[in-house]
Amino acid sequence: MPNAAAATASSRQRRGRQKKPSSSIDDALEQKLRKKQQEKVYQDKLEAKIRQKQKAAYSYNVNDDDDEEEEKLEEGMLPSRHSGGDNTSMSSSKNSRRKKKKKRPSSSSSPSSSTKSIDNTKVDETTTGQPLFTKGGNDVRNKPPPSLSDIEAARQAAAIDPLRAAEAKREKDKQKVNPKFADLHETGQWGGLSTWEKYGICVVTVGVIGVAIWLGIQFGGGSGGSEDVEKNANNLGAQTRAPTLTPSMTPTLAPTVTGYRLTTGLSMMKSISPSIALPNNPEALKGAKTQDGSTPQMLAAEFILYDDAQNVSVRDPTFLERYALAVFYYANGGCSGDWITGTNWMDPVNATDHCGVSAGGSGRWHGVFCNLQGRVTEVKMNGNYVTWKLPREFAAFTELSTLEVSDNRMVGELPSEAISMPKLFTLLLNNNDFEGAFPFDVVKQGATSLDTLWIQENSQLSGRVPTSFCSLGSITLDCANFQPQPVYVSPDSTETTFVADCLAEPEGISPREYTCNTELGVPVEKPVDAPLPAPRICGTPAVGT
Repeated sequence: MPNAAAATASSRQRRGRQKKPSSSIDDALEQKLRKKQQEKVYQDKLEAKIRQKQKAAYSYNVNDDDDEEEEKLEEGMLPSRHSGGDNTSMSSSKNSRRKKKKKRPSSSSSPSSSTKSIDNTKVDETTTGQPLFTKGGNDVRNKPPPSLSDIEAARQAAAIDPLRAAEAKREKDKQKVNPKFADLHETGQWGGLSTWEKYGICVVTVGVIGVAIWLGIQFGGGSGGSEDVEKNANNLGAQTRAPTLTPSMTPTLAPTVTGYRLTTGLSMMKSISPSIALPNNPEALKGAKTQDGSTPQMLAAEFILYDDAQNVSVRDPTFLERYALAVFYYANGGCSGDWITGTNWMDPVNATDHCGVSAGGSGRWHGVFCNLQGRVTEVKMNGNYVTWKLPREFAAFTELSTLEVSDNRMVGELPSEAISMPKLFTLLLNNNDFEGAFPFDVVKQGATSLDTLWIQENSQLSGRVPTSFCSLGSITLDCANFQPQPVYVSPDSTETTFVADCLAEPEGISPREYTCNTELGVPVEKPVDAPLPAPRICGTPAVGT
């Protein structure tokens, strides 16, 4: 039996040891559950406190804004919200708001009471929307009422003139001016400068201007143009023939005389003269007046580039005009003494200005008239025993309005470039020995201002008159030499066939004067007692010119 009892006791102990582990696991699970519940309760309380504080802060901000507005209303700086109300209603609304204000909740109150006080701080909708308390205990009820002077000052500050405010701001921001130049800044007069300071400023200013002018003359070529270049080149001395290690001439900013006036001037002359009449090298022009084979163009070019006392710059528009007159002198009888009158033309010793502008009108060449700028506007050499052909170089007279060479001994074909200048108004070529076809179309296209054309008494001159000449003022020509034959429509009519053709055009206009010449010209004779000129070389025209 004892053995049985012992066995029973041992079996009970084994069962007890088997039950112990299950009870410890349950206890651990229960502890974890209780811990999680506590944490959840703690988090809920913490979130409730955070929401409570956020709600309280929002309510305090609303109350603060309403308190500030109420303070301004009490001080008279803002108008009343109650439109149409009186002072009695305003005071009653203020009293009602003051009665409904409550104290700010303290931080020591319970969460429930804190929540309740936060709910009570909502805006009172029965009043004008003002909160019941202010932030930080700054209750408007504790402030003394504003005085009348404070209210008046606030009103004046609100009603200040904007123009005066802007003026005051400008004065405040105005840049300080040196007292010595204060008067100069305000009135344009010198300020507190002493006499020596004024003199010093004037001297410095004049010095700066002088230096600028000097630099302009040195580096800009000055007003002398090519003349100054020639003088500088002549003063540089002769170049050495053999090569040297160092430059034989000092480099200059402006071109030297050989590279500028001579070559440029010769190139300009060749542009309006026959190409075979002038050499390619300006050095070949030297001594042309002593060589029998020289052309009138070579003699004129030598005179302009080397011998002319006027020394006209190639940049001057009168340069080519003076060259054209020189060619006319050598080629058309001026040099040989055929002209009846050749006053002041091409004086070999002291050639004068062909326009007489530089000498106040004296020295003007006979038959040459110019404007105030020295440009040739008229050449009147009619009845002066002018010989040979009309020079092509007359194309240089771009300002020419009148060309009269009638009643002379001129021959050859008419070069179209010499009678189609853009401003040509009057062209008188009658009573000469011109021949060939008259270039009507070219003349009309170039000389758009042409009004008077006399080409009669040139027995060998012919052509066909286009209807574009119907607009001219006066046309005189030989009836038998031109087409259409400008005969009269009928024996008893004064209207020619050309006028009839003009009237048939869409424009329906005709020349004011259309003269059909039937008379023979009388050639002009050289006076018997005309003095003979001194023997000189006047040039031989180049072949084909």
